Amino acid sequence: MSQRFDSNLTLKINASPLLAGIFLFVHLGAALLLGVVPLNGFIRAALWLCLGWSLYHSLRVHALRAATDAIEAFDLDSDGDCYIQHKGAGERRPCRVTHCLVHSGVVLLTLRRDGRRWPINLVIVADAVEAEPFRRLRARLKLQSAAA
Repeated sequence: MSQRFDSNLTLKINASPLLAGIFLFVHLGAALLLGVVPLNGFIRAALWLCLGWSLYHSLRVHALRAATDAIEAFDLDSDGDCYIQHKGAGERRPCRVTHCLVHSGVVLLTLRRDGRRWPINLVIVADAVEAEPFRRLRARLKLQSAAA
């Protein structure tokens, strides 16, 4: 990144009850639609399995942070380089932010690590982190995206 900041920013990401509720609400709406739409039994069963897996994965990785591939720490150093730490991993690994969406209550990041084929999605909700580091993260990401 091109802009230099005064200090490092470290976010310890905890479980988010708000995000878990949002995931449950959205998946419940999808289940209601799936129940109403007339479909072949095989297709309906496949869609139920996909919906169930989506809810399970979303809750474990993004809301409850209980999966091993869940990100539990996100760091931005003074040069704008970012690092992530997965649950249970001792070391922090470098990555780069490819896309970001910054809102007052949520930050959505798409991260890319070297040597990894698929991008990593990170959802940071305001109730999962401390207020001041979350505010500083939002400000930094807005400045970096405006500079780019």
